Amino acid sequence: MRRGFTLVELVVVLCVLALLTHLAVREFSQVRDRKLEKAADAQLETIRDAAIAFLADMGRPVAVTNGTLAELWARPSRVPEYRVVPAVEENLVNGAPRELVNTNVQVATGWRGPYLRLPIGRDRLLDPWGNPIELEDAAGLPRIDLTNGISAVSVSHYGATAQEPDRRTLSLLPDRGSTSSLTVWATGEASGGTVKFGWYGPASGLITGAVAKAAMNVPCRFEGLTPGERVVVAELEGGTRRTLRLVRIAPGDNLLEIRLD
Repeated sequence: MRRGFTLVELVVVLCVLALLTHLAVREFSQVRDRKLEKAADAQLETIRDAAIAFLADMGRPVAVTNGTLAELWARPSRVPEYRVVPAVEENLVNGAPRELVNTNVQVATGWRGPYLRLPIGRDRLLDPWGNPIELEDAAGLPRIDLTNGISAVSVSHYGATAQEPDRRTLSLLPDRGSTSSLTVWATGEASGGTVKFGWYGPASGLITGAVAKAAMNVPCRFEGLTPGERVVVAELEGGTRRTLRLVRIAPGDNLLEIRLD
């Protein structure tokens, strides 16, 4: 004769089922949070890549506008679209040396975005949990001289707990800091003479740069460049020999030899 479950047995079965359900839900939640944390980390990297591309095109770091990084997806006011312009006086940024004027030089400058796209209907960056991406003025980072005092921004998410211990932060600057240097020297058949060196780069749709002179085979060092493609010119005094190069400046120190043949 079959007998039914006793009340105690039913309670035990229900407790076991509840425990198994709890463990399954907790494991699922942990797996989901790990996936979301990876997605959030990847999101910060994507924002950083977009900010570095902006830096290369504009010559300055992206700024926080109304609490967002809107410059990455909306062209800043008074900044033209990306285009190539000659290094004539009206295209030089205020404060740039007039010695940069050179009708032989063409510089790409301006906004080439959108560098980042937001989902339709959204006007700010949210992490995978729906929380706003935190933006900070990274005041501890060195400032770029060409940015008129705008310092770099860092971005953060706080993970599934939304607590400080789980915070991850990335600076929106290249790994080796905010500025680069360029050491350039001229070689060639000429054994003497003075060489005029110049570098040209973008500055929010205009042109910036610097000029210096050195003897043949003597290094000339420029500081304060931002990473990206820049035009470098070497011209022997008297204008008898001139070389223009399009150079990709990397974060940190850069070395360049130019032959004047």
